[in-house]
Amino acid sequence: MIDHNDAILPGDAANDDRVLAGAGNDTVYAGLGDDTVWGDLGNDSIFGEAGDDSLIGGEGKDTISGGEGNDTIEGGNDADVLSGGAGNDLVDGGDGDDVITTGPDGLSNYAPDRGYPGLFPGDTDPGNDRDTVYGGGGNDTISTGDDADYVEGGTGNDSIDAGCDDDTVLGGDGNDVIVGAEGSDLIFGGSGNDTIYGGLAPGYPDSLNVPDATDLRPDNGMDTIHGGDGNDVIYGADDNDMLYGDGGDDYIDGGIDNDTIEGGEGNDTLIGGDGDDSIDGGAASDTIDGGAGNDTLIGGEGDDSITGGEGDDSIEGGTGQDTIHAGAGNDIANGGDGDDRIFGEDGDDLLTGGQGQDSLDGGAGNDTLTGGQGVDTLIGGLGSDTFIVGSIDDGNHDFVDGNEDPDNSDWDVLDLSGVGRDHLNIIYTTPDHENGTVQFLDDYGNVTGSMEFRNIEQIVPCFTPGTLVATPKGERLVEELQPGDKVITRDNGIQEIRWAGRRDLNRAELMMAHHLKPVLIRAGALGNGLPERDMMVSPNHRMLVSSERTALYFEEHEVLVAAKHLVDNIGIKPVETLGTSYIHFMFDRHEVVLANGAWTESFQPGDQALGGMGNAQRAEIYELFPELQNHEGRKAYGAARKTLKRHEAQLLMHR
Repeated sequence: MIDHNDAILPGDAANDDRVLAGAGNDTVYAGLGDDTVWGDLGNDSIFGEAGDDSLIGGEGKDTISGGEGNDTIEGGNDADVLSGGAGNDLVDGGDGDDVITTGPDGLSNYAPDRGYPGLFPGDTDPGNDRDTVYGGGGNDTISTGDDADYVEGGTGNDSIDAGCDDDTVLGGDGNDVIVGAEGSDLIFGGSGNDTIYGGLAPGYPDSLNVPDATDLRPDNGMDTIHGGDGNDVIYGADDNDMLYGDGGDDYIDGGIDNDTIEGGEGNDTLIGGDGDDSIDGGAASDTIDGGAGNDTLIGGEGDDSITGGEGDDSIEGGTGQDTIHAGAGNDIANGGDGDDRIFGEDGDDLLTGGQGQDSLDGGAGNDTLTGGQGVDTLIGGLGSDTFIVGSIDDGNHDFVDGNEDPDNSDWDVLDLSGVGRDHLNIIYTTPDHENGTVQFLDDYGNVTGSMEFRNIEQIVPCFTPGTLVATPKGERLVEELQPGDKVITRDNGIQEIRWAGRRDLNRAELMMAHHLKPVLIRAGALGNGLPERDMMVSPNHRMLVSSERTALYFEEHEVLVAAKHLVDNIGIKPVETLGTSYIHFMFDRHEVVLANGAWTESFQPGDQALGGMGNAQRAEIYELFPELQNHEGRKAYGAARKTLKRHEAQLLMHR
């Protein structure tokens, strides 16, 4: 035992001892002062006790305890047991399978710098136990205490527990097990198959591992972890972590909160867990599961398997033959290059196949599916789905099936607006016009390809209304008609248009105003093959109906009936669209005109019609027809035929 003024050398203060224990299994208690002890040969036991000591074990299996003070401890060769004790210690295990602990009494004393409301206060002295530890060669077991420590495991299969606060850990070579514990740690696994925990070790109760939404301290576990080379296993645990697999086939679990995960090279398994995670698989064939939350998932290169889980996820398959399960929520999924399989599952999903021969299944919900280039198969599943064909190349050889809901309540739409009316020919193969073939045409009308569709309730040929109106020069698109153009009328021959207007409604506006949704009248739905082509009109737009029943019930051979009163849900139905445009044109009097081969009305400026217009359009009409500004003038602009009420129209539909 060395104490007081023993072994004093020139320049040393009182109690600063220098001891060379020599050969043999020595036991040295250095006592007070800043002591220097060399254990030398043998299995020595060295206790630095109080003071800033320098303790060197030398050869043999040594046991060294620094005690209080800022100590420097070197284990030397062989399997040593080293304890830093209280203070900012530097511990180097050297070669051998060492056991190294730091902190008061060699224990990992958990006193986090950041307190947690209601559980414990913050560390009153966050800089009194910042240790630096080098494991060296061998399979070392290292445990540091509180405060921000720096740990290098060195070579060998090391087990490292960094303790609380913001630690930096380098596992080095070998298959290491690293526990970051409490604090926002920076961890590098190094080469080898490492297992890394950003939070506490498995099975250890963690009362602080709660989602940020209810976490009173959301910044005490924001870890950055690099697995390095090798097949690593990484757990992020609490708070917003940044986890990188780097090389090898890694397994990464982000845990709760909003994590950023990158698999890097290798066939990785990446799990986001709870929270809004961002995951990138990187190179090779990865398995990605976003878990709960609104996640952003990228497969990268390789044949990836991606599951969105709960939440509104954004998924990119990248290159390769990917399989994507979007999961619950309103998801966005893009397969990218390669022959991909995409399942929207629950929710209103937006699915895009990208390049390659893709298979898309919307699942439940009102989904939007775009196949992209390649020979694609698009299945709508349950709900009212929209299929978009952006070009002839996108649609050629595709197969589209809207599916039928058990109660026939779905309304599936095939949107060919990207192709253009002049490059399409639609051939229906069933009486209900839900099955058929779309032929794609070149500029000369030659068939260059086709696609097959089933269970499609509506085909949108273009964004413009597309109704053809009879004029002296032949049929013209209604949207092309302007004031001054001449139109054939049923009652008064050729008449000149005095005013034309247009109202555009997007999908959001139509969802807010259900009474404005257009009504689709199938070809032949009015009888006698009329109309000659499908046409969409506003719900209040009136069609001319002529039959024996009109004369029997109303003593009128011809009557006008609003489209909404003709709905039979077979040939005449209200439709869900991405948007619509209502075109109006007006003559000096109310006229009956020929549109898509069927007689229908021109615009009649009644109280309801004028009230639904914008101020600018209404001002235009009043300038042309000043008398319409008063009720008597509007009354004088009478209807061309008797207009049936809803209950009257039902008599015509009764069988």
